[in-house]
Amino acid sequence: MLSRIREDIACVFERDPAARSTWEVVTCYPGFHALLIHRLAHRLWRMKLRWLGRFVSHCSRFLTGVEIHPGAKIGRRVFIDHGMGVVIGETAELGDDCTLYHGVTLGGTTWNKGKRHPTLGRGVVIGAGAKVLGPIVVGDGARIGSNAVLVKDVPPGATAVGIPARIILGEQDKTREEKAAKLGFSAYAVTSKAEDDPFAKAVQGLLDHSVDLDRRMELILKEIEALKADKESALSATRWGDRKVAGK
Repeated sequence: MLSRIREDIACVFERDPAARSTWEVVTCYPGFHALLIHRLAHRLWRMKLRWLGRFVSHCSRFLTGVEIHPGAKIGRRVFIDHGMGVVIGETAELGDDCTLYHGVTLGGTTWNKGKRHPTLGRGVVIGAGAKVLGPIVVGDGARIGSNAVLVKDVPPGATAVGIPARIILGEQDKTREEKAAKLGFSAYAVTSKAEDDPFAKAVQGLLDHSVDLDRRMELILKEIEALKADKESALSATRWGDRKVAGK
């Protein structure tokens, strides 16, 4: 138990630059408190003391603003930053080293009993306000963008953004997102199938054209720099030749 607590404190320092001391983490981090109380609630739940487990979970929600069902399975070194508004459902499963920011929901999409909440692999990061819904699987090392609404599986190492969330896998998609950020707006809402949406197709075309122009400008600048270097070397060679002639 003490080793788990030490791990939880260490992971706070690794992922939150605002953490200044162990005492601050122990006394002022609601995500840390919520995970500690959840371990007690989860143990009671597994002992078939269901009402007591729910009551402990309810008290934790009141104290921390984080609602974790006592039936949820949470791995080691999970970090809930800020914590307010985080909801984790009964059949949710979180792998080791996951990070959740405030307002994240790991919810269900059906009233049927059984597996109805997400399963997160190791090292998954979910941005503030994201909603991950249904019995889907988010692969190891995947990232879910802030305010995304995810209702389908995400492969390991991929990034999902938007409403509904789309998976960014290709270099072209990544380039579009980077360019959109430089231009001061988010391309998260652009669907992955632009042919289904004329507006999305137009936005993607503009982004691709802008990226192409940037590449051409870089090539032109490189050529100009190369010409400058050649000119300077030619001038220096001419001056050296003039000095040799004058010396004779």
